[in-house]
Amino acid sequence: MSTQIKQILSRAYPEHASLFAQLRTIPTLKPQTTPLPEAVVRVVTGQLLSGKAAETIYQRITQTAQGKGLVGSWQLDYDSFRACGLSGSKARALCRFGEIIGNNPAALEHWRALETETLTREITSHKGMGAWTAAILQLFYLGWEDVFPRGDRGLQRALVALTQAGASQHPHYTFDPDRARPYRSYLALYLWQAGEQGLFASYSLSLPAPTARIATPESETQG
Repeated sequence: MSTQIKQILSRAYPEHASLFAQLRTIPTLKPQTTPLPEAVVRVVTGQLLSGKAAETIYQRITQTAQGKGLVGSWQLDYDSFRACGLSGSKARALCRFGEIIGNNPAALEHWRALETETLTREITSHKGMGAWTAAILQLFYLGWEDVFPRGDRGLQRALVALTQAGASQHPHYTFDPDRARPYRSYLALYLWQAGEQGLFASYSLSLPAPTARIATPESETQG
């Protein structure tokens, strides 16, 4: 199915098929067994950080929690979070979150059965957790296939690059992630992969010359 999804995305964006052809096929998404309170700690840790920096801090957090004999790292106190490298705002947010969760790793299992909008509202009701946090949890830990974290800076850069590349061939072109429904999560994963490989800087040079007007949401409504 993962190969079929990649083909579906290539057909949804024929103007960028050459980009998808260069990317490793993303495996089918599946729900993770990580306790959701622990997933929250990891995602909040990664807010506005590079992947490497976030992973280093998170490893310190889990090691500290294990050393204290805690059920999960969400039970750490403020000073422990700060000592691991978290900012004050993130440490305060996770301490408030930990007070709500207590020592029950299954406290958030009901999240798995919620609708997208309901779950997003519930996650963002916690201070320090916004739409990006909700989307990352839905995509990576719940395994939902139709999530696109529009607030992610890497994806925003990708959208700009793809729009500019498409506009070089079709002046009114705009890259629209909604054309990837119901597989927007895979689109996000492919765009992250392309960004990590530095493909946006060079692939547009090999775009084919325009042979037909590409249908975009704007052109479809204007006829």
